[in-house]
Amino acid sequence: MKSSRQACHFTPEVCNITSVTSRPPTGSRIESSTLRFRRQFLVTPRVVELPGWQHVRVHGHNVYAHPELGLTVHRSGTGITLLLLGFAIDPDHPEHDDAAVLEQLAADRETSGEQPTIDRLSGRFVLFVFDGAEIQVQTDASGARAVEYTWTGDEFHAASQSFLLAEAVPLSESGRRAEFAVSRHTQLDREAFLPADVTLFDNVHRLIPNHRLDVTARRQVRIWPVEPLVARSLTEAAGLAARQLSAALEGASFRFPLSVPLTAGYDSRALLAAMPRSRRSRLFVYTLLYRHLGRLSADAHIASRVARRAGLQHHLVDCRRLPDDDWRQVYTGNSPLAHYDDWGIIAHGMLRGLPARHVALKGNASEIVRTFYWRDGAAPPTREAADVLALHSGWSELPFVVDAVGAWFHATTPIARACGVAIDDLFYWEHRCGSWQAQSLLEWDIAQEAFMPFGNRRLLALLLGVPARERADHGQALLLEIMRASDADVLQPPFNPSGGGYRAIDLVLKARHRARRGLRRLRAA
Repeated sequence: MKSSRQACHFTPEVCNITSVTSRPPTGSRIESSTLRFRRQFLVTPRVVELPGWQHVRVHGHNVYAHPELGLTVHRSGTGITLLLLGFAIDPDHPEHDDAAVLEQLAADRETSGEQPTIDRLSGRFVLFVFDGAEIQVQTDASGARAVEYTWTGDEFHAASQSFLLAEAVPLSESGRRAEFAVSRHTQLDREAFLPADVTLFDNVHRLIPNHRLDVTARRQVRIWPVEPLVARSLTEAAGLAARQLSAALEGASFRFPLSVPLTAGYDSRALLAAMPRSRRSRLFVYTLLYRHLGRLSADAHIASRVARRAGLQHHLVDCRRLPDDDWRQVYTGNSPLAHYDDWGIIAHGMLRGLPARHVALKGNASEIVRTFYWRDGAAPPTREAADVLALHSGWSELPFVVDAVGAWFHATTPIARACGVAIDDLFYWEHRCGSWQAQSLLEWDIAQEAFMPFGNRRLLALLLGVPARERADHGQALLLEIMRASDADVLQPPFNPSGGGYRAIDLVLKARHRARRGLRRLRAA
């Protein structure tokens, strides 16, 4: 392409998922070819057979994207090519599509630099910049679309996860997969995860949020934080946040039909409040029933009340039914870390029960500013890497995890201290959200696309500027203030009620769930 204003945008094809009002399919066999590596990507100099996938050549690399993954290319007259995998939303210009976002980034790159624009972007994306022999890669603020990468000689390869990398290059591992599988961490945590830069394969790395991969130098470069946080009052920050969330949600509503997985909690209701009223009527509002949750649980009951007050229909999506063996095979083949016995069962219900083409709005990433590891407004006594390892049981027993956390801690602590970001908040951002949540999104790509509006660097930096003592209730006051600034009417139903009948119902449902899970294990043995 000759013009710096030209862009090539590939509109994802969307397969038909049975809606909640239709009879669900009896199995996954008929969709297995579509479900394999769903919404994932591969970038490699090598030619790979991925039938039906989107394919373009960019600076000597083959870019393969699943038919349901957005792929946008901007080629400038100066020889620089921008490649966007996924979707990016500019809250300052919610009307812009991905092609317009890349056009703005290309223009910024030729003048003042594109990083400030990237920092204000929401969405779920990976951005590749090809500039001659140089390649740079970075993700959205929270790393919601994961990148794993490796080299074979001078060849660079990147993909959503290692199994897809293996389609292009042979991978080896020195026992980490087996060690992790039987570790105490995995036994204790059904949502077990690794630090953000760690994989289970030799010489395969992951890109950490707030970092840019310099492919030529073969290193990750921190891009945030780079300056001290700006102190904000709770009211001021919440008002600004409400406007940014509303703009991002408006931009998303221009692109996709949207779904809201509503619970009795704070973050999902904050997103509903921030949704512009003119766009609400198109929302599909639902609550997942999974693990022990049932129709009488607080999440389902309170969510129904909230939806009714907003004039919206509320749906229950049952994710407790056990899938067949075909589902296990395709689900576990999509990621080395697949949590089949929990997330895999939930994803099967989502695939059967959620409407086609919708993008789910998730309140995750809000925990980054909600003092997840804090108590009473005082930062935990995190003085060494061992304190970080202790945040997750069993991590200290895995040598490769110990090494990764130690390297991150020693490189990050002076930066966090200079910029006024608590090291525990930054750890949650880059490792728990950037790995645990990113892994959940990756696995659930088999059933839905998702968007986390709180995963925006400008927004998170704004909210982290609120004094910790005003966020010490796990951000409840902060989210309540955002709702008050957006739509105070949503504040009426209670939040996370646990007393009275809800507690009794919860105890009964948990006991039944444990009994059923124990019976399944006996049968499997």
